[in-house]
Amino acid sequence: MVIRKTIQCGSCESKFITRTQVGHKDRQEHSFACPNCGVRISFVLELDHANVTGKFQDPKNASWSLSEEGAQEILTFSDEILVPNDMRGGFSPHLATFVNYEDFDKYRHDEGLRQLFVTKLFSWSDRCLTHYERANWRLFDKESPSPTGEAQTPLSRLIALYNFFQAGFSKFTGNSRGNYDRILQRIEYGKARSPRLYSELAENFLSSGRILRLWNEIAAVRRSFVGNYNSIQPLYQMFYWRKEFRLLSAYKLSEKRFDSLKQLYIDCFETLCRLMVAAIGVEAIIHHGSLEIPTKKSTITLDEFEGLKNSNKRDHLRKYPIEDLFVPVIDTGLRNGIGHYSAHYDADSDQIIFYDTKGSARVTHSVGYTDFCDRLVRLFSAFELAVMYHNAFHIFLGGRLR
Repeated sequence: MVIRKTIQCGSCESKFITRTQVGHKDRQEHSFACPNCGVRISFVLELDHANVTGKFQDPKNASWSLSEEGAQEILTFSDEILVPNDMRGGFSPHLATFVNYEDFDKYRHDEGLRQLFVTKLFSWSDRCLTHYERANWRLFDKESPSPTGEAQTPLSRLIALYNFFQAGFSKFTGNSRGNYDRILQRIEYGKARSPRLYSELAENFLSSGRILRLWNEIAAVRRSFVGNYNSIQPLYQMFYWRKEFRLLSAYKLSEKRFDSLKQLYIDCFETLCRLMVAAIGVEAIIHHGSLEIPTKKSTITLDEFEGLKNSNKRDHLRKYPIEDLFVPVIDTGLRNGIGHYSAHYDADSDQIIFYDTKGSARVTHSVGYTDFCDRLVRLFSAFELAVMYHNAFHIFLGGRLR
């Protein structure tokens, strides 16, 4: 169902017709820049699905109008469905995109699992993470009893927790089973190539504090991703469409949360690059029988590799078989652009605009907002693969954090 209402900007008094696709949540929040003067307008739709009723709250920086007379534009919103740039008449976003699906039933099934994870299961597993870190086994077992009834050990608890996180977040990534298997194979290959060096590498991660630091960073990125999921959720539909319809530039996300998503992008990017220390350490064992990485003139240690600029880390990774899993998403230009206050979201064009420096007026390039969100999902997918290195070391160390 689509609800049609007229809204009037509180600044320029321009009128616009809003068409809001009713979703499954109890509360829908939408915001947009007034197409005439640019002032940010927002409104909320409260829904009572049990009684099939809904109520719009008073909008911010605008008011509801009883008349459509003089309305300049029709604006369509949905918090669950991608909105085509061309709505093709009076169709709802659902009807306009339904024909794009390759397998709608699979999307509906997978999205149900994602929503279950976001709304219920993640908070439970995150609590278990806290209990594990504090070695509070009584509370851990209360939250997560042994499925067999047998006594649990710190290591068995950790393995179960890591398996749960990997299974849960696998539904949020574009990773195939083959991608996960490739990482497992590289880890096992490194372990077999030199058990001594692999043990030394894992112990180095523990003694240097990397295990604990990454434990905290991984948890923080995942919490942020779960907290931001609903603002990018409509994008996931496209991954279930037929290939000819997967055109990012032809669709938009109704909800714009660039400030929140850019911080998630930066945190995910930086943690991924730190996890690459583990990845290249395994590759150094496999290819060179060493924990040092060859360069044109000599070698560098893993500590020196970690200290390199991320663009230089990317260049080193290109030499190894895992490069296709990580190098394409290590986009230092995008990361630096959004991280150094030289980018902002432009509502008129629905793009992220990049300037050459902070305070400059010279535009260097732009990225569509939907495209940026897609890049974020792909970055998170690589991040989830990279987490496997940390998990493998942590399990090898018997679950020690310090």
